[in-house]
Amino acid sequence: MPKTPIYSALKAYAGEDFLRLHMPGHAGKGMEQQELSAAAAWDVTEIPGLDDLHLPGGIIRQSQELLARAFAAGYSYFLVNGATEGIHALFLALGREGKEILLPRNAHRSFYGGMVLSGAVPVYIPVQTEAQLGIALAVTAEDIETLLQRHPEAQTVFLASPSYYGTTCDVAAIAAVTRDLGKNLLVDEAHGSHFSFSDLYPQPALRSGADAVVNGLHKTLPVLNQGAALHLSAGWADNSRIRQTVSLLATTSPSYPVMASIELARQFMEENGASLLERAYEFSRCCSCRINRITGLKTCEQELRKVAGVAQLDPLKILVSVQGTALSGYQFASRLRDKYRIQVELADSNIILAMFSIFHEAQDWTRFYQALQDIAVSYPGPGGQPVKVELPPPPHMLLSPRQAFMAPCRRVPLRDGVNKTAGEMIAAYPPGIPCILPGELISREMIDYLVYLVRSGARIQGPEDAALRYINIIDGPS
Repeated sequence: MPKTPIYSALKAYAGEDFLRLHMPGHAGKGMEQQELSAAAAWDVTEIPGLDDLHLPGGIIRQSQELLARAFAAGYSYFLVNGATEGIHALFLALGREGKEILLPRNAHRSFYGGMVLSGAVPVYIPVQTEAQLGIALAVTAEDIETLLQRHPEAQTVFLASPSYYGTTCDVAAIAAVTRDLGKNLLVDEAHGSHFSFSDLYPQPALRSGADAVVNGLHKTLPVLNQGAALHLSAGWADNSRIRQTVSLLATTSPSYPVMASIELARQFMEENGASLLERAYEFSRCCSCRINRITGLKTCEQELRKVAGVAQLDPLKILVSVQGTALSGYQFASRLRDKYRIQVELADSNIILAMFSIFHEAQDWTRFYQALQDIAVSYPGPGGQPVKVELPPPPHMLLSPRQAFMAPCRRVPLRDGVNKTAGEMIAAYPPGIPCILPGELISREMIDYLVYLVRSGARIQGPEDAALRYINIIDGPS
């Protein structure tokens, strides 16, 4: 078997003098822009020799087997609609109308889509937070065991690990609980694709005992956007229901460049991943130490490690508290972008989050550190109390996500929404974690929290009115 069956087949086809009388409509040459023209030669469809993603028996199946081997999976699926496709597929495969599934509130918004599609009903696992920073990080095995005992009909636990901030749950301990109780354990490991290639990084969820894991490969590996994977454990390798739901949700016109990039990234990481990840780990340790010597700034490793349920940290996520400076995290990130041409992944009132990769060189880490130092010196802190970060009030579900999605709704001024049923999702983005979902009670505390989000400068996603002057409500239970 060749190491890169898809790439090799595409290269061979692109190099031959075929008259392309098949889709796509650009025919391999109809794009005038030089950058797109090169990609068009490789952008093909399921012609003889290039296999079929929905019924793989040739180069795609071979490449998926190579991917499974690299990630220690029983079977791996290519996902060309992003990690969201895999999450939705697992909900459809294991969820049913009215069936309870345990999941954390700090899950990606795609979990909500999965519940709408499947009809599953959430049982929310308490999420452990770092109180001073106000960020949700992990769930504990103890809380999951308690909830499973209270909800014996629930058959599935669906985790999000690592968190957006790079913290991982103790998946091995949680897997021991689900295994003893005969339950399923699924993990959204979208931000942890690189874990499988170095022991210096957190233990991959699949190797920790998860039954199925979704990786957003494009997030941390050299994969084109939307390239992802769904990995099944050896015991789940022949799960026909999951095979059906993946096929149901996948496009019938998959991107061959995306699949080739998954394949090439897998080969690249097998050959170079360990050394590059070790180098990045050393860069991270050095940079963190230097940042912690800047007056007014500190990285947050110690604070994160103290939170219950946090097992390990991803060293490529550098979370910096700016509470000792005169700037908020939003202002700090703005100055990094405008003056130093550095765009960080996330900012909120007290922190900025930088997401590094194995392709950042030493000078990139140094450039980040020097910019932090310059800004901190220019805006020394007043020595007052840090900004208190408000957490959203706990949800109170009145309708299931599917019921709410199907219900008619209308728009009212935000303050008039109190004690009504929410008709839309509202999330601060990034990281896209919903603070309220359709079908949940809009309490007075929730209204106050939404006003706080707007005043803090958070970027809001989900509502029809992004300024939150109005909110959609469902006419019904309240």
